[in-house]
Amino acid sequence: MGTDHQDFVFTAELTELDEGLDILHRSIQRLREATGRTQDDRGLMLFETALGEIGSNVLTHGRPPGIERPVEYTLRLDGGTLVASLSDSGVPVHEHLSREMPAHESETGRGLAMARSLLDELGYERDGEVNKWRLLKRL
Repeated sequence: MGTDHQDFVFTAELTELDEGLDILHRSIQRLREATGRTQDDRGLMLFETALGEIGSNVLTHGRPPGIERPVEYTLRLDGGTLVASLSDSGVPVHEHLSREMPAHESETGRGLAMARSLLDELGYERDGEVNKWRLLKRL
């Protein structure tokens, strides 16, 4: 097996919230089918939950009015490491990695904190006018 081999790769361009979330979940199902992982694979379930949280935020805030650029999504499994990348044209996200879980009565703000706790790594960078998110889970 060469070093450039990947077990699974999925890419898509996302433009709408509902359809985009369906595509994210379908990509995880395709990964299960391609790799023989079961529905009760705990690491994959945790990853899918975090992906849904970050994906929802990106699809909601990453395509402001007047921006036609789609959200770019890639899912890769290489060895035992699962990585999702999302890039969007939304406004810069500040202090997302240090944000704590909000109080129980709060109805918003849990997604990033929850995703951070479910993943091995949650990365974010601003590259010019583009937000780049990286979700990593060792399975």
